[in-house]
Amino acid sequence: MSGPSERYFVSVQPGLESALEDELDELGVASVAEEGGVTVKADRDALHHISLWSRVASRVTVRIGSFKASNLGLFASGARKLPWARYVAPGRKITVRVTAHKSRLRHRETITKKLQLAVRDALRGPRSHTKRPPREPLLVVVRIVHDQVTISVDASGDDLHRRGWRREGGAAPLRENLAAGVLRLLEWDVDEALIDPMCGSGTFPIEAACIASGKPPGRDRPFEFESWPSHLPKAWAHCKKQVGRVPRPMHDLPIVGRDRDEGAIRRSIANSRRAGVDKKVEWSQTVFRDGSVLPEQPGLVVMNPPYGKRIERGNAKDVFALMGRCLRTRWIGWRVGILVPDRRLLSSLKLPLEEVANFQHGGLRIYLMAGVVHDE
Repeated sequence: MSGPSERYFVSVQPGLESALEDELDELGVASVAEEGGVTVKADRDALHHISLWSRVASRVTVRIGSFKASNLGLFASGARKLPWARYVAPGRKITVRVTAHKSRLRHRETITKKLQLAVRDALRGPRSHTKRPPREPLLVVVRIVHDQVTISVDASGDDLHRRGWRREGGAAPLRENLAAGVLRLLEWDVDEALIDPMCGSGTFPIEAACIASGKPPGRDRPFEFESWPSHLPKAWAHCKKQVGRVPRPMHDLPIVGRDRDEGAIRRSIANSRRAGVDKKVEWSQTVFRDGSVLPEQPGLVVMNPPYGKRIERGNAKDVFALMGRCLRTRWIGWRVGILVPDRRLLSSLKLPLEEVANFQHGGLRIYLMAGVVHDE
């Protein structure tokens, strides 16, 4: 066991909680689902494991304390008693994110200033080391509901969807962790072919190839918990060393990314090279309606078609009607997963699809629809 037990909140895009809970269960981490994520009560080994391996999570925070406060005095007093020395290096600046609901404490700026003063007071005294604190401020999250205050400290740093490989993005690219969540909800695994015929910057094929190669999504990036005074470098190094011992799944079936736009394919190839999976994905410039050779064995066709500002409103029905016609003509027997911005477009597809999940993306409510293409 690495250190005392702590309570972590692993956040995810609302609507994908079940995908995150399922993933953590697969990783051997027990969790309890909440709105917008899951709670995990465990030691640092679990934090390290989640940070290194979770493809679906958005961020991890550690909940360092909770107390009742109906006024600023009680708030400051309760905040000073929390174990800040475990998470904040002396001299480190903090940035505060406040949400308050049905509470007598409502003014975010005042709450922020009170908390910053409370942390500074709690850390007064001689420094135990001379190492300079990081320049970037540490994120502290304050949530107040019915005068019950819960304070958490960021463990991730950059959002977890930032794998480090995306430098080439198209219009409204799907976040990496959203793509991973969609693939999990569609129950795709490495024993099934996958084709994205409108791949954009290549997110779906690259995430699928990373899953197939056994590459941990957090391998090539830093984490905020590495700056904590209570960080356990040996335990973290041991966790990363175990990566090479994890059996890599077998995968002989194709992962394919296609797009009509030459620039999209060029960006996808560049992204896949940085992700280290360019040899595992077949990229080609192809117009969806023109068709191309498909694998003999049907698999999963996953699509994030253009919508919103990327397509004129009057043409959306025509675009979805064409997609549906192409699928019904050439993709018989394939499972299909498609992101749809408006349920009214489903009638244009003319496919037997059911809603699997819905979530916000690009300022729109997006519906994940899934089904099997049958012979007409």
